Amino acid sequence: MPFWFTPKTSLNQRLRLGLGTMLVPLLMLAGGAVVSFEGALDSFKQRDNVGREALFPLAHVEGLLLDLNVVTSPVEPSVPMTWDEYQAKSQAIKISLARLSKFSHQDPAQVNAVLEIQRKWKRISQLCQQILDPSVAQSRPNLSASARVELKEQLKMILQDVQQLNYRLIVFQNDANAAHAETVRQKVRQLITIICGLAVALAALFAYSLSQSITVPLQTLEQGVEKLGKGDLSHRIALTTDDEFSHLAETFNLMAAKLEQSQQDLYRLATLDGLTEVYNRREFNRWLRVEVERSQRNTNQVSLIMVDIDHFKQLNDTYGHQAGDLALCEVAQLLQREVRPGDVVCRYGGEEFAVILPKTHSDDSAAIAERIRLAIAKETVILPSLQKIGMTASLGVATFPSDAETKEHLIKQADQALYIAKSLGRNQVYQAQHDRVEN
Repeated sequence: MPFWFTPKTSLNQRLRLGLGTMLVPLLMLAGGAVVSFEGALDSFKQRDNVGREALFPLAHVEGLLLDLNVVTSPVEPSVPMTWDEYQAKSQAIKISLARLSKFSHQDPAQVNAVLEIQRKWKRISQLCQQILDPSVAQSRPNLSASARVELKEQLKMILQDVQQLNYRLIVFQNDANAAHAETVRQKVRQLITIICGLAVALAALFAYSLSQSITVPLQTLEQGVEKLGKGDLSHRIALTTDDEFSHLAETFNLMAAKLEQSQQDLYRLATLDGLTEVYNRREFNRWLRVEVERSQRNTNQVSLIMVDIDHFKQLNDTYGHQAGDLALCEVAQLLQREVRPGDVVCRYGGEEFAVILPKTHSDDSAAIAERIRLAIAKETVILPSLQKIGMTASLGVATFPSDAETKEHLIKQADQALYIAKSLGRNQVYQAQHDRVEN
């Protein structure tokens, strides 16, 4: 701190003295900053547009590949994909991969990743032709089943490659942005140095001293408070001034850390079941409302599976509540493994779980429910005493809007279907039918 900033100098006096001497260089700095930062923003926008040229086609390819999952189903889907629809999607994928290949020429790793995706896509195209092309399917009907199995594996591998390429593109874009930011920062520094060199030496000395002692810490603290007010609880302030500002920054960081931890704890308490770590009843109602409303807008069906562990009370009475808790956790993990990405697993209450299946017809949901039932029947719970316990489950399935008119009605239909499955002997799937279950 310069000699004229004595300990008795008030903050108000320091600001008046500093601002009086910084008037001229501030005007020069303001003009230069406007020009330089406008140019920097324009250059960053251009780089962002370049990055989108790769990320948007990649996202398009991923979406089209996910649409092909309907071809892999061993059960005939309610809305099968036709050969003409596949050819349109295939052409779109080829165009997007060509755009990706054009963008990725700067990085050998990206080039190899795109080439690997193109190679796997050629094989997928052959398999889809065997399954969907009427001329090929009629001449060689025995190839369809094996082709579906191989197609499912190929789609899984190519989607993994697409996700890895997406991550690589993001990392590449971030590195490019960081390098570009460093270049822009160097140019801005050079401009500010030239402007400051033209200013009076005393004004420059006051500006530097004031910015280091007061302005910079205040701006840093202000930015931290602003980010915290906008909800960025992970932001921390880094100050090494060894004064009141540093103490204030430490207090701020401690407060932000406690708020962040509290927010995470509240989120888990509000959304997840404490035992099974799947969504709770409250989140089930929210997700089901969202999916039913989306189904009403887009005319897509949504299905609901109610899962109830058979003889759960007997299991608790025989082996203890710890065994029951282990069984609930095991079923919750099994459900999360068996459902598709995008399906929602919830604990409905007690030994009952609910699975929400967006964009799923009644036949597909019944097949999924049967797969879950078989998986539970094969699963065993290992107690702390190493004793193994087998389980079975009863499942009720209902679909909106074919089986129900509202969200509440859908829950009722699925629950009644579950009751019928249990009354018919348990360890089975019962699919709701609007007129039959209602009666």
